Amino acid sequence: MADTPSRPPRTGGRPTPEGSAQLDRHVLDVATALFVKQGYAATSLERIARVAGCSKASLYRRYPSKEALFRAVVAARGKLLLEEASAVEASSTDPLAATREIALFFLDFMLRPETLEAYRIIIADGHRIPSVAEEMRETIVDPFVATLGRLLKTAADRGYIESTDHEETTRVLMSLVLGWPLQNTMLGQNKMRDPQIRNGFFERAWEVFLSGIRKDRT
Repeated sequence: MADTPSRPPRTGGRPTPEGSAQLDRHVLDVATALFVKQGYAATSLERIARVAGCSKASLYRRYPSKEALFRAVVAARGKLLLEEASAVEASSTDPLAATREIALFFLDFMLRPETLEAYRIIIADGHRIPSVAEEMRETIVDPFVATLGRLLKTAADRGYIESTDHEETTRVLMSLVLGWPLQNTMLGQNKMRDPQIRNGFFERAWEVFLSGIRKDRT
């Protein structure tokens, strides 16, 4: 369920840097919630400004177009994914355990309403906003794949798995973990909303993945 944005406190006079940053976050929260609820085409900057409680002039200073605001929403979602992946990579001593943890987070993250609707918009309206899809690939997808690729390389170097093209191996993992759950959810069947079903599917996908790359397979 999308978070309900809370109205930022109002203060008189010129906004402080902290107040401006708080308003930036609030606008992104509001925009994300409205994109989830109404979709891209039905959401206007005027509506976002009204719900956020800021002037249209203030909003346009930050985001000169709806595309620019949506790009910021996608970037904010991507930041959450990349920060989690980086934190797991930095703290783990077991590359396969870290890969598994990140892959599970990836599945849960991609099925969140905010992420799912952003993805749906990019698929449906990509022809209208092609720069968003390209930017997402360059700033979110490629760095995420690189993180998993580094972990898989470490696992291969230690003799845990057989993998030479770590980018390809990463993409196989992502497809196994997300392919059917994403399709199921986007078609409105929503079986993956159940954590038990989702986790059961993930465990099976992870087992299939490991069976193809681990060194001790028979």
